[in-house]
Order: sequence, then structure tokens, then C-alpha cells
Amino acid sequence: MVPTVAWYVNAGGKDVLIDTGAARETIDTYWSGGSEHVQTFEQGLRKLGKNPEDIDYIIATHLHFDHIANARLCKNAKVIRQEAELKFARSPHPLCVGLYPQELYAGLQFGTVTGERDILPGIRVIPAPGHSPGTQAVGVETDKGLAVLSGFCCTNANFDVPDGIKAFWPIYAPGIHTDALAAFDSAVRIKEQADILIPMHEEKFATMEKIPA
Repeated sequence: MVPTVAWYVNAGGKDVLIDTGAARETIDTYWSGGSEHVQTFEQGLRKLGKNPEDIDYIIATHLHFDHIANARLCKNAKVIRQEAELKFARSPHPLCVGLYPQELYAGLQFGTVTGERDILPGIRVIPAPGHSPGTQAVGVETDKGLAVLSGFCCTNANFDVPDGIKAFWPIYAPGIHTDALAAFDSAVRIKEQADILIPMHEEKFATMEKIPA
């Protein structure tokens, strides 16, 4: 199972989502592998005492459908993404066109950033290209150090490299990428920066109520 996850953070008194995930119906529309229902976007927010219209910011790690589809439900949210990602999403390479359904972006309030930048107190974006041209990781300051959501497609297995090859490959590059070398370099850089590393598609996050950070 590869979970499609939205992460909630309260930063500077603002309600922030890092990605939004996608409904099962959306996944099944754009991905032929089939999907398994865990909970709806609205159900997840209600557990936090929130509704979609309460969200102030969505930080989109990238604009693939499985990370952004539910943004349309957050009518008051500003969607923060790297300039390079929106440029590519608007005119994707033919090999990637199915990942960027244009109808999912209609009506979204996009905010542009370029490079590393603080978004709110205690939360910043960190460029991590390779999985897509404008992928960004998200760093969140916690009592236990910097928690970094990778942004790119990976699980714990990408970082749990056997001792015998760590000198050559400190990580395994994300398997889905537009630039394998950039994806490798981004994963190495994120691993070095993170006190708490949160891979975007780690299976255990499908049922975890709260990240222990």
C-alpha cells in the first residue's frame, strides 16, 4: 500500500496543510492500479476539529494529482508551490502529462516561491527537485528538532541502506523521477538536514494519527 496523505500543521496561528491527498475516486480516475479507502479528506479534518474552508495555506510539495486534488475543497486557502513546478505542470512533458490533470488546478489561489523560504514561523520550504522539476520538501520546527517532509516519492526503505553500500549510496533514489541525479542529490540533502525524516509515502502513515515529533 502507498498512502496518499495530507499533513496538518498549526503554524503562527494559521491552519496549514502540506499536500491534500486525493479522494479514492480521483485516484482511480487517473491511476489504473486501483485504490483502497482509508478515510475521506473531510473525515480527517473533522478529527482535528477543522473543515476544508478553515485552511489558510496549502503547501504543495508538487502538483501531481495524488498530492493536490483535494485543494479544490479548501476555498480560502493559498496554495504555495515552487515556480518551476507550476511552469512544468502547465505544460508537462508527454511522459508526465497524466500526472498533471489541468482541471484540478482550476480556481486555486497559487502563491509563488523560488528556492528555500520561510512561509510561516517554524515552517519553511526546501527545494528538492528530481521527482518533479519543482518538488519541494517542507521543514517544520519541533521540540525534537527539524522534521522534514520529503516532498518526493519515497518510503523509509529509500533511506535504510545496508551498511555495505552506504559509502557509495547513502540513500536509494526515488523510483519515480524526471531527473534521477537530481532526485538522488535531493534525497541525500534532505536526509542530512532532517532530525526527523518523514517520507511522503511511508505505509505506516496510512493509519498513524499523529507524527511523534
